[in-house]
Amino acid sequence: MKTIGLVGGMTPESTRIYYELLIRGARRPGADPLRNPKIIIYSIDLADLVSLQRAGKRDEIVEYLSAVVGRLELAGAEIAALTANTPHAYLDELRTVAALPLVSIVTATRDAASAQGLRHALLLGTRTTMESGIYSDELGNDGIRVTVPDRAGRRFLDDVIYGELALGRVRPEVRQRFLDICSHHIEHDGVDSVILGCTEIPLVIQPDDLPVAVLDTTVIHARAILAAAGSPPA
Repeated sequence: MKTIGLVGGMTPESTRIYYELLIRGARRPGADPLRNPKIIIYSIDLADLVSLQRAGKRDEIVEYLSAVVGRLELAGAEIAALTANTPHAYLDELRTVAALPLVSIVTATRDAASAQGLRHALLLGTRTTMESGIYSDELGNDGIRVTVPDRAGRRFLDDVIYGELALGRVRPEVRQRFLDICSHHIEHDGVDSVILGCTEIPLVIQPDDLPVAVLDTTVIHARAILAAAGSPPA
């Protein structure tokens, strides 16, 4: 297998989840249980990246992430991945300057949605993820419609993700608000799936919580990373 490089620290919780998913996903029945994929993690200072995002400094964000990918290459990584949905808003520009091939969480999710025959998804995530169009553009290429919550819903999700979930905190009333948003769009818009477009949202929503398909982008991305690294399918 190729050595995997992760741009981590977005957040510590998501970095841990990616690491565990990659380790577990690479293990096969009958194989040596001690044989793990080689993973190099560069944990960024998230405050630096968020500051650039809030200032709208797109070129600086691409330069920042490109430098991190370059450090992963120097450390021996052969492929790389961003351990969050939000920075994928800059993936196209990043790919033109990055030192390593990058595995896209959005493309992996599109492939998973298409494989399940889904046609209309509700996207939950940060405001950058929901408003950037990265999911609607990519999934739209396969004829899958993407709906996002209204302005108040998007503001709520963004505030909670950065202010609570990123710190590992989950309040019951927050969980209920998430479920209410999903139920509204299932009932009124007829969505057949919900995309958990932030690596912290699975702290709040699990597949059994909803009567439609739930696409956990972190799990989907981890599988795609392993496939790109050369791990045989389970």
